[in-house]
Amino acid sequence: MAPLITIGLPTYERLAYLQEAVASALAQTHAPIEVLISDDGPGTEIGPWAQTLAQQYPRVRYRKNARNLGLAGNWNAVVDAAQGEWLVLIGDDDRLLPDFVEKLAELIQPDLSVVFSNHHIIDEHGQRLGEASRQQTVTYARDQIPSGRLADPEICVWRNAIPICSALVRTADARRLRFKEDLNTPEIELFLRLARAGAGFAFRPDYLMEYRTHPLSATTAGLWGERLAEYLLQMETSVDVEPWKRQFMAGLLPGAVTRCLLQGNAARAREYSSSPYYPASGPGTAVRLTQRLCAALPGGCALYRVLFSLRHKGLATTRPPRVS
Repeated sequence: MAPLITIGLPTYERLAYLQEAVASALAQTHAPIEVLISDDGPGTEIGPWAQTLAQQYPRVRYRKNARNLGLAGNWNAVVDAAQGEWLVLIGDDDRLLPDFVEKLAELIQPDLSVVFSNHHIIDEHGQRLGEASRQQTVTYARDQIPSGRLADPEICVWRNAIPICSALVRTADARRLRFKEDLNTPEIELFLRLARAGAGFAFRPDYLMEYRTHPLSATTAGLWGERLAEYLLQMETSVDVEPWKRQFMAGLLPGAVTRCLLQGNAARAREYSSSPYYPASGPGTAVRLTQRLCAALPGGCALYRVLFSLRHKGLATTRPPRVS
């Protein structure tokens, strides 16, 4: 029998987008699904609509968090409540194509933990951005991944190639490992723990869902890089994987140092800027020299905030890689 798949929809006060996301979930050609709406907001608008929908469609369930859990906390709430053997977590502003579950479910094997695909980029109006979609596939190296089981899943995670929004994850694994709730992009860290434990990953190159970009997106402001760096720096890697960790951390750490300095945490800024993973050369050298100087000076955090403001927050070279 085909496995039950949970389509998890963590949401917060975006009813119009949520209605599109739910419609795309209900349109799946794979029959054994449940659509689980997990409301992290006040519920005043979404609650009545979702409860009415659940009465009309037995496959829809609605739950309301007793308090605001934040992004990763709400993800864990979905994982805990999921009835499916596998689940996908999509943004309440995203949309699945009708054959998303069907095509990824075809890859499921007993020894796999994650199966994933490519995805389209759409704008706030739902229009596909063809060039942006192709470019993101190249940026995150999914154009280089052969179809089927991954030979090197840990490398793929370090290359940020596995998007949570277009991945089926074995529910038992997500429930056992949990998402770190102090991260706003917790899938990277969880996928690394899975890969390092020997879990199986598989890829299908089809474009099976639509990821929306718009000014109110939860990750528009970028990663909480200082928190993610704390977890990732502790992860040991093999000789083969180390270059990919180094590449990812070189993109992450300057942004993490910026956040530490803006928050007044000079000690953590010094720690990160002296890490062997902190880039020593390449674009942004002047910014990195400024970071190191401000991290070392008494009152350097205040100075950095002034310099940061003067640059109109345009430190593009220090922004960490966007979640794919």
